[in-house]
Amino acid sequence: MKKNIFKLSYITAILSVFLMVSCDAILEEDITDFGKGPIIVQFSTKSISSNFLQDENNVVYDYIIPIEYQGKDGLPLSEDVTITIGVAASSEATEGVEFSLSETSFTIPAGEKTATASIKVNSENLDSNDPKKLVLEILTSSQTVSDKNETEIVLQAICPSALQGNYTYSNGTQKDASITVTGSGTYAIERDNAFGGTYPFYISDVCGAITVTGGYLNDNFGIPVSGSAVVDEATGVMTITYTADGYFENRVMILVPN
Repeated sequence: MKKNIFKLSYITAILSVFLMVSCDAILEEDITDFGKGPIIVQFSTKSISSNFLQDENNVVYDYIIPIEYQGKDGLPLSEDVTITIGVAASSEATEGVEFSLSETSFTIPAGEKTATASIKVNSENLDSNDPKKLVLEILTSSQTVSDKNETEIVLQAICPSALQGNYTYSNGTQKDASITVTGSGTYAIERDNAFGGTYPFYISDVCGAITVTGGYLNDNFGIPVSGSAVVDEATGVMTITYTADGYFENRVMILVPN
């Protein structure tokens, strides 16, 4: 009986060691070494709409397009990364008409992670009512090219605009609200006339067609906002139709210049 107990204990010990080794092997197989992943080259921004002022000066704008790489341990490489780009077949904008691309080869130097491509935008040839979409693609690289290798840029012409200033709501909370410039034809309105707090929202003025493009509620609370506005040319009064999903829809807000 003692011999049988000894044999059983011995066999159990052997099986335990075998199971431990097997489990360790399985765990080691499942470990991912993120430091050995591929380097993925891509445009920093996948899609964007950019405004270009159109006036009698027919300005040709320099427009910067960042290119970057991601992957491995997140640190810059100790070698250069070369990239070539071109105009994608799906591009609505035509090279030599709405824009020009003079340089197509770029290098991200060793120790850095970004490079900048640039185009020249011919504002004279843009149509504010029919903005063209420019699509660029990464053709080759000394590292792996992302499967999402394109960037889309809507070339939006805008007219001179000057909506900035101090206003007061004539309805709702009747509080003061300033409008400040954030870019070419884009503005931030300090608050709405519904909430007691200060929740700015953003508008874009494309030759008198004013739309709500976002705001604090969306950026910080995930509450989508939308709307539009018209300005009385004689008085400067701005009438906004504003929607904050889940709170109100097509709320009328009237801003009177101070």
